[in-house]
Amino acid sequence: MTTTTNGRGRGLLPAVFAVIALIGLVSVVWVWMNQQADPPAPASAATAGVSSEPAPTSAPADASPTEDVSESETDEPVTAVNTPAPPAYSLAASEPVSISIPSIDVTSDLHALGLADDGSLEVPSGDLYDQAAWYDGSPTPGEVGPSVIEGHVTSAGSTPSVFFELGAVEVGDVVDVDREDGSTASFEVYDISSFPKDEFPTLAVYGNTTGSELRVITCGGTYSADDRAHEDNIVVFAKLVES
Repeated sequence: MTTTTNGRGRGLLPAVFAVIALIGLVSVVWVWMNQQADPPAPASAATAGVSSEPAPTSAPADASPTEDVSESETDEPVTAVNTPAPPAYSLAASEPVSISIPSIDVTSDLHALGLADDGSLEVPSGDLYDQAAWYDGSPTPGEVGPSVIEGHVTSAGSTPSVFFELGAVEVGDVVDVDREDGSTASFEVYDISSFPKDEFPTLAVYGNTTGSELRVITCGGTYSADDRAHEDNIVVFAKLVES
């Protein structure tokens, strides 16, 4: 007896293609139904009034992010020709372990990220996608200089991530960063602004400062499905205060 399977195989192919098409349709519908409205925008989109004195001799070349977090194409960390004496109040170096922004009910552990092979700032990924990260090429929070913390705003424009509400932060709000040595560095927000990605204020964010400062960065504005990214950056500028 001869058994033939060609007919059965040909019959299975249309069914397989139909299942694949159905899965694709379901995925598109799920993304559409779960698409988030644009994240909150800062009340003022004025350029941040941060001081970058003395002017750094080098700075990240392009700090505008791709996808949902600040990614920067940078050279080595910013250095200054003549660094002034540190202010009266600053903290010794100690790596950050968590961040809290009470005004927007955000609390997150922190992990350290550096630069990718192409010179861009690494971004949270995998199991740590929704966790904020400290750029380990910047000062630790509380040291003199601008410490940089980043985080995603959404997952491909849909599920809100750690810094979805960052644009709702206001001047005068406090950002607390717990450190490995058991201390807490408290920062008071003095500016929050939104910038088109092609106008990212590289020097204002990464440039040297005379005091201990913090930058918290995410994406914002309208989400472009074609680019799979939000169109703007939101940057919080804050200064260390005695707690």
